[in-house]
Amino acid sequence: MKKIDFFILTFLFLCSIIVKSSFGFRFLFLLYTSLIIYKNIAARAEKNRFFKFLKKICKLGYYFFILTFIFIEGIILKDILVNRNKDPKVKCLIVLGAGLKGDVPSEVLKYRLDKAVEYYEENPNTIFIVSGGQGKDELISEAEAMEIYLSKRDIPIKNIIKEDKSTSTYENLKFSDEIIKQKGITGDIAVMSNSFHMYRVKIISEKLNFPLKTVYAETPAIVFPNYMLREYFALLNEYRKN
Repeated sequence: MKKIDFFILTFLFLCSIIVKSSFGFRFLFLLYTSLIIYKNIAARAEKNRFFKFLKKICKLGYYFFILTFIFIEGIILKDILVNRNKDPKVKCLIVLGAGLKGDVPSEVLKYRLDKAVEYYEENPNTIFIVSGGQGKDELISEAEAMEIYLSKRDIPIKNIIKEDKSTSTYENLKFSDEIIKQKGITGDIAVMSNSFHMYRVKIISEKLNFPLKTVYAETPAIVFPNYMLREYFALLNEYRKN
């Protein structure tokens, strides 16, 4: 391995550890590692049939990644552009959790909650279901932190229902649906998340046969590329399950 490759890998590896929330650095570390391996395979391919075969497999893998990445990211971006400013009036709005820093909502989650406050100001009779369990590095459940945040911004506690058991988007929707049925809530239901997340949310809601309208919250620009990259792999996983 060349010194420059070693330094780049070390830098990416350290960044992936230090910036725990950044999926991008971990991905770049793995991608750069794969390129180093590919270069070594390609160097041996001219004299060895086995390595020539491996080189073809690697190329196919890269082509698959590039084509599917463009396709999936294009679908997500189109969905955002078409639906981001359509906020339907509904009886109940499910707000999905997005991680805490101790007991404080993450920056991404704050965008969702601030959008919920805006929505309440225009629709004061709305019931909010705040959905999110407690992660291993979180002091309280996401649902509790969300309730505290919203109540401090003048949304009455009586308008907020906590769903504090979920650990995934699938469980967010499944458990929220169960609460809606238990509470006998009728009328239109919508779900809110950040723009990058909403396309996958809609796919999961269809799987659950849980018809939902959608409200799109913005995403902090600085983390948007990171979350778009994560969604690529998350959506691939959803398609695989089908």
